[in-house]
Parts: sequence; C-alpha cells; structure tokens
Amino acid sequence: MKILALIPARGGSKGVPGKNKEKVCGRPLIEYSIEAALDSKLIDEIWVSSDDEELLAIAGHFEKVKLHFRQAELATDTSPIIDTIRAVLETSERKWDALVLLQPTSPIRNGEQIDEAIKMLINNPDANSIISVCAMNDIHPSRMYWKDGERLIAINSSLEETRRQAIEPAYFRNGSIYVTRVQSILKDNKVMAKPSLAYEMPSYQLLNIDGPRDMLIAETLINAWKKGHLK
Repeated sequence: MKILALIPARGGSKGVPGKNKEKVCGRPLIEYSIEAALDSKLIDEIWVSSDDEELLAIAGHFEKVKLHFRQAELATDTSPIIDTIRAVLETSERKWDALVLLQPTSPIRNGEQIDEAIKMLINNPDANSIISVCAMNDIHPSRMYWKDGERLIAINSSLEETRRQAIEPAYFRNGSIYVTRVQSILKDNKVMAKPSLAYEMPSYQLLNIDGPRDMLIAETLINAWKKGHLK
C-alpha cells in the first residue's frame, strides 16, 4: 500500500495567530508532526501544505518533506480541509492508496502509533478510514447538556444520574491521526469516510491547540511527554 502523509498548516488562526509556527518547548509547533511522520516506517512521502512562506521554510529544512503552497481560498477559517487534500493529491505525480492526515495542532503522537493506525486500515479491507480517539471519563455525554435559554436539557437523560463507573466509556476524536483510503476520499469527498474504525490512544495524549490556554497546556504536556513522564 502506497501511503501519503499530509500536514496541513495554515498561517492564520483566530485563536492563536501563527500558532503552527509558534514555539512550544523551544521548537515550532509544526515540527512535532513532521518528526512523527518521519519516524513512521510505512509512510512513503510527506507533504506540508501551507499558505505561509515562513511555515514552508521551516518544513523545507527537512530534506524528505515536499512542500505545497496553498492558495488563499483554501486557507480561510471556513475552508474545508478536503479541498486542500484534493489539491495535494492532484499536485502529486504519484497514485496513492491511503492518506494520513496529521494536524499540527494535535502534536502528541509518534511514528509507531501512526504505523499502528495504518496497519488497522491494511488489515481491515472493509473499513475506509481509521480515526484516532481517546476514552473520556468525567467528560462524558451523560454529564453534558443543551441549553434552551437558561433551561438545561440533558443530552442523555437516561444516564444523567448514573455513576460514572457504571457507564460505558465515550470516545473523543482527538485530531491526532486520520488514515483514509484515497479512493474513498475522491468518491465521498470526506476524510472520515465510512465505515470508520477507532484507533485508541491514551488519554494523556489528548491535546488539541485552539486558543491561548491550550498553548500553555501544550508547553507542560509536551515537555512531560518528551521526558517520558506521561504514562
């Protein structure tokens, strides 16, 4: 199976301007995803797509990484990621069996985990995508509500007062790893092409950087992860 990895990295962001090149533990955030992809033994080619020249220059320091300059219309806050994926697939001169999407804003993962997700797709021919998830405990739909004005409406009223230990775990899409058959991407225009299988990651690896608070958390978590303190 021929595997293409794509790291999409917009220059802009409402939550944290320039977050993909912001330094976390002394390194630009995007580098963590590049190094995880380089650590994979199953990925054949790595592309970084960005509308930001500085981000492309950072990625260009890695010899094996290919660069894709993303057009402005593909890099707005509302631009669907699938449009960038299709643009990269069209730019590439090779035919691919599967695409691995690695978002820079979910940096805590390694090459071994990426390869395990790829192997899940290889070993399950009926599946069209693999999605990384983390099990959630206290953050659970049974403890969540919709709001109607000031009135609370339980999302799952049948479990609202059930003890956590008696409830089946819920799983959160953590944004770290997506592996999708290219044929399904082109047919369905989706990264999470159905049927999907879950690749479960430890909850301590849950990090999705969206705002300034997340950047502070990232500094602590990545530092602990690199030192092997997260287990």
